[in-house]
Amino acid sequence: MGVKGWTVVFRGERIQADLIAAVLEANGIRAEVFGDHAYSAAINFSDARIMVPDEQAKEAEDLIRGAETARPEDV
Repeated sequence: MGVKGWTVVFRGERIQADLIAAVLEANGIRAEVFGDHAYSAAINFSDARIMVPDEQAKEAEDLIRGAETARPEDV
């Protein structure tokens, strides 16, 4: 189920979604994380998704894709 004007750019573990959302926001992209907040031992591995405004979706997807394919020597 989508929200008008917003695009899902990531689905995965909540802890990873929170980190990716922080990177997106640091790059000027508004990001909202949706999912459970049931933390276990201070770490949350529940499912979550990140949504961004439609007009920022391509930039967000490019940043996420670039991070997934980056080699250690590129960082």
